[in-house]
Amino acid sequence: MMRIFLILCILFFSCTSNAPSTFKGEGRIKVLSTTAMIDDLVSQIGKDRIDHLVLITGEIDPHSYNLVKGDDEKLSQANVVFANGLNLEHGASLKYQLQHHSHVIFIGDEIGKKSPERMIVVGSVTDPHVWMDISLWAEGIDSIVSALAEVDPENRQFYHENAALLFEKMMAAHREVKDQLSEVPEDKRYLVTSHDAFNYFTRAYLGADWEQRCIAPEGLAPEGQISSVDIQRVVEYICKHHVEVIFPESNVSRDALKKITTACGRTIRMSKMALYGDAMGGVGSGADSYLKMIEHDARVLKEEWKK
Repeated sequence: MMRIFLILCILFFSCTSNAPSTFKGEGRIKVLSTTAMIDDLVSQIGKDRIDHLVLITGEIDPHSYNLVKGDDEKLSQANVVFANGLNLEHGASLKYQLQHHSHVIFIGDEIGKKSPERMIVVGSVTDPHVWMDISLWAEGIDSIVSALAEVDPENRQFYHENAALLFEKMMAAHREVKDQLSEVPEDKRYLVTSHDAFNYFTRAYLGADWEQRCIAPEGLAPEGQISSVDIQRVVEYICKHHVEVIFPESNVSRDALKKITTACGRTIRMSKMALYGDAMGGVGSGADSYLKMIEHDARVLKEEWKK
């Protein structure tokens, strides 16, 4: 029996010692981002000087994400972790790890400190979806550069130069999206989506009276039960503004929107193309980078509203 136990121990330790690292780049700083929207900016600033991974991949809801097998290893190996903050990542296990990691930068919180007047508060809660306004998300670039330069001061100038180019690229895209959606008549620019992920987008791109231009049956985090009151509130909004089309989100159940289409008493079209709010699209989706994601949303809205 002892011999079998020793053999099993040898096999176990030999397997674990040869287990591949979650990070591959030898000699490069290891950077973990909670969401793909953060990782996209980080990768463009760090380029080949960093080894970067994203924690929450695919169509997974970041609001309630809890750690799965392998996540602990990624977090423990990372020299620096970038998270959204603003209570986006409120899954208990992830939240705990972020609070206890030695080097975490909360991009949304840093943006809030830098530009508090630009933060949207719903009730008493700060809306965490800051990436939905390109110009506001660009405010997080400095925090990324500072963190990378702190860990890797030899490449400080490299990070600053890349950041400057990225900022210019983002601001050009911001202006393009704004111009594109300004071509849609004002009486068509009423946005009904699955949950409250589009407040910043609406304020940036749909008009000065933005607070009247978007609504959703679910709140800032698509986790709660939808009540008949929530459905009726959206139905009344649709009737008031003569809304003809509503928009599902790529990673949120369409059940609530289906209830709304049947409760209106008239034909309401649901867009066949989903919007991307809490997650970027996969490869080949046309929304597999941060800017492509926002540009996809603008294109879908414009096409549907002009029908």
